[in-house]
Amino acid sequence: MRRVFTRPLWWWERRRNYGIRSRFNRLPPLPVSPARRSLVVLTTPQSFRDAIWTAWSWYRFLNHEEFELQFVTSAELDKAAIAAIQKVFPGVRIREAESVIAVANLSVPGMESFVRDHPLGAKFGIILALSQQNDILYTDHDVLAFNSPAELLSCVESAMPSYMLEEVEGNLDCAITKRLDMRGIAYFDKFNSGLLYVPEGALSLDLAQELLELWSPTYLSWYTEQTFLSILMRNANAVALPSDRYVISARRQFYWEKDVDYCAIVARHFTGTVRHVMYKFGMPEILRQSSGNCPEGVDWN
Repeated sequence: MRRVFTRPLWWWERRRNYGIRSRFNRLPPLPVSPARRSLVVLTTPQSFRDAIWTAWSWYRFLNHEEFELQFVTSAELDKAAIAAIQKVFPGVRIREAESVIAVANLSVPGMESFVRDHPLGAKFGIILALSQQNDILYTDHDVLAFNSPAELLSCVESAMPSYMLEEVEGNLDCAITKRLDMRGIAYFDKFNSGLLYVPEGALSLDLAQELLELWSPTYLSWYTEQTFLSILMRNANAVALPSDRYVISARRQFYWEKDVDYCAIVARHFTGTVRHVMYKFGMPEILRQSSGNCPEGVDWN
């Protein structure tokens, strides 16, 4: 029976329309004002709803006098999307990636080509550029926080770069790592770039330039950006957040598997194979937390 039902059920769960994504207007507004550090959420016009959930889940735990919230978009958002973000986060800064990366392009030769020709090049440029200006807590649009991030905030207070551990090794650009091994350049094997704390100036522009010289558009790895950040964060003596609290897991990928206990973790990066779990269980848990209980009559899905 499992063999018969698993594939169609997984297809349905991954591709169905989850109404919870558009119910961010039920979240209490969190005002934003300028601060010396930034929570940076990267999004696309298609994923801005997810980014709102992610931003809210993290920003509620941060001191708003210390952290400003910024949305960085891969392309221009329409007026409705901008209005939706501003309603949940009055005073939020919304910036386009191109304008943010322009700062890095001026000081890192090769950045413009990488941003243009690699699907995640813009993410690398954004993190590099913004971390030259102030401390940043960076998150992808699919990393939800469920409980206070005490370990992460401790890293912030001690200006210690930090990151999440992959569940398994190997999510790096093999063509790049072979060259790194030949040059004796160190990197983290289980590094994930979905959530990073980067103190101002911690990432070396000189090393970034050297890394960009190793890459060409003929390389097809999806993980080049993650590999580059692994090297830069290793060079900055970054520490891994505890993997039992800051979770990257394939649990509940399929309907018959047990899910993660969201009461016991700080955050989960809902990577591609479990993105549907974020909609089915993660966002409803955030909404429940926002109101203190499960509102009557809410259709979670």
